[in-house]
Amino acid sequence: MERIRRAAANLVNLEAAFLLVLALYLFIRTATEDVSELDAMVAEIVFLLLGAVGLFFAGRGLVREKRYGRGAIVMANLIAFGVAYYMIDGERVLWGATLGVVAFSTIALAIASIPRK
Repeated sequence: MERIRRAAANLVNLEAAFLLVLALYLFIRTATEDVSELDAMVAEIVFLLLGAVGLFFAGRGLVREKRYGRGAIVMANLIAFGVAYYMIDGERVLWGATLGVVAFSTIALAIASIPRK
């Protein structure tokens, strides 16, 4: 059970790191290029940062066998399924399929890592 919990936490931390990298990319792009809708870009960067922090703490909760970590992880990855669908629909099949596989794997591992307490 510990291996499953650790694998789920590792995937969640990978997702959080990806969100941080994406936020940094958007920040650099916003700072170096002319952005037509700055308020929307700033909101997206803030959303990505909050999502990364939330996933990081959910992963910590999962490792510590707290129940609050699993729910947040499952909800975030259900949202990722929707994003993956629209990526595939928007002809970004490789990115969408990769996101879908990671989201499904993370959900499955999070559900399988039921706390012993």
